[in-house]
Amino acid sequence: MQKMADGVASRVFPGGQLLVMVDGEVVAEPCAGTLWTGGPEVTPDTLFDLASLTKPLAGATLAMALVAEGLLEIEAPVSRYLPWFTGGGRESVTLRHLLDHSSGLPAWMPLYETLVTMPVAERAKGLRALLQGCSLEAPAGERVCYSDIGFMVLREVVEAVAGTDVRHLFEAKVRGPLGLRDVMYAPDLPEGRAVAATEACPWRHKTLCGEVHDDNAWAMGGAALHAGLFGTSREVGRLVWHLASHHRDGVAGSPFSRDVVTAFFRESRGRGRGLGFDLPSARGSASGRYFSTGSVGHLGFTGTSFWVDPTRGVVVVLLTNRVHPSRENTAIRVFRPEVHDIVMEMVCRGAFATGAPHCSGPAF
Repeated sequence: MQKMADGVASRVFPGGQLLVMVDGEVVAEPCAGTLWTGGPEVTPDTLFDLASLTKPLAGATLAMALVAEGLLEIEAPVSRYLPWFTGGGRESVTLRHLLDHSSGLPAWMPLYETLVTMPVAERAKGLRALLQGCSLEAPAGERVCYSDIGFMVLREVVEAVAGTDVRHLFEAKVRGPLGLRDVMYAPDLPEGRAVAATEACPWRHKTLCGEVHDDNAWAMGGAALHAGLFGTSREVGRLVWHLASHHRDGVAGSPFSRDVVTAFFRESRGRGRGLGFDLPSARGSASGRYFSTGSVGHLGFTGTSFWVDPTRGVVVVLLTNRVHPSRENTAIRVFRPEVHDIVMEMVCRGAFATGAPHCSGPAF
């Protein structure tokens, strides 16, 4: 697909993968560019830092699995699972509030600055103390504010309920059961595997490659629920399509419940978001113009995204390292919706030999 080569030529990103699936079949998988400036070429096997795609792919999926098992309740207060999460209105914060970003917690805080001064063995306790000190900026449910801090609290909830860390829980509940070979946390990256470089980090004093870009996630050991996953577009597509199929038709033997997946995909209390998932906005959506109502997706800071339209059976995954060598390059904001529109128009024309039925709906 020429658009990916254009993205490299116009310096939107040094390298990237695009995956298009229709009804679970990979119909296009173009790659372009290099792992870093002057480095090896990107291939379908290149791993990318997924950044905030970790929120739906690990945060939401682990919550889904634990809700399906009866270990978590979406409407339960967080304090039921974390007795220390009280005071200052936090007793009113529920799991739903964490997942749909309406908890009132801050969007972000540089917790890593304190964590990196602690011995590694003491950071879990230190993180808990720092989260205890995060005051609500608004009452729970009053406003939507996209919050990494909320998903850090979610990590504490998930680990408290499951009795193990999210790295091993993701393996047991998601990666293992679904046979996902190429989605993993940074500590589990195979030695010698091709990984796209991200930013030249000013405080780690190196260009990051195979090391999580997010500062807080790195200080947390590289495995969090707001960031930390690495993967290929093909494996991200497989996981996303599994969820979409579950939502649409149900999947036998899945670790997830169809009703639970549907609840997570649905708009949460009129807040314009699902539970751990973005929804297409009416104007200026990163998904472009054609994804139908009921579609879900997410964006990642490093230049990653996915969108899935369960009604039309279309999945689009775009993985890039647009932050290499610097996060100042924001051209991806224009590039993303353009790619999605091109793909959906090609699906409509039958360019992928999928036929016209996928083009129904008012957007076309």
